[in-house]
Amino acid sequence: MKVIRFEIQGLINSYRIPFFRTYHKSFLAPPKTTIIGMLCNISLKSQKEFFEILDKEVFEVSVVINEIKGRAKDLWSYKTLEKKNMGKSVVRRDKLFSPKYTIYLKIKDEKLYNEILENLKLPKNTPSLGMDDELIEIKNIKTLEMEEHDTNKINSIFLDKNISYKAYVKDLSKSIELPTINLAPTKFIAFDKKNRRIPKESNKDFEFSQVEYLNCEIEFSQDIENFVDDELNNKVMFY
Repeated sequence: MKVIRFEIQGLINSYRIPFFRTYHKSFLAPPKTTIIGMLCNISLKSQKEFFEILDKEVFEVSVVINEIKGRAKDLWSYKTLEKKNMGKSVVRRDKLFSPKYTIYLKIKDEKLYNEILENLKLPKNTPSLGMDDELIEIKNIKTLEMEEHDTNKINSIFLDKNISYKAYVKDLSKSIELPTINLAPTKFIAFDKKNRRIPKESNKDFEFSQVEYLNCEIEFSQDIENFVDDELNNKVMFY
């Protein structure tokens, strides 16, 4: 199976969980929609093209969290409609310090595959992940063939689809994040029946629980479709 693998590293990044209003809690890893949004951004694709790519399910991704050096919180002030548009509210936001990830991409369309590969190497726009000013470095871009693995263990992020599993810590001397689950939409409703742009909202039929962790390995109770990267010793599941 032909795959694009690359690494991303930020300084301070946040991937807002959309179901928290007054407190912007962050995923530990960027969800699929955030990754595809970044790829569309560096390729100078429009918002409409982004939503079409999500709807057609052209991309499958897999994410391994390599490292998160710490966490912090900040306060974000924004205007409200109160007091003749002079009102202000403050929101707390989770921040991840120096997060590093390995991303794997399967792209069904060959033309789009080649375009994304080219733009990962030479981005047409400044790469960011999370907020617009949360810049990232894209590095170690490589194409590889991945074979299906014959065990039921992985170390990548996955979507919980009612398969039971156990988590094992890999290295007790390093930072650990045990599996946490947060709802992550994979598609949005962004256009009405007349194809006019409307405020984006989650498509309820495509909301899944994203399971994320650091320095752990997951063992499933039954066989699953997973793939192995022998070079980095990553066993991953695509979604």
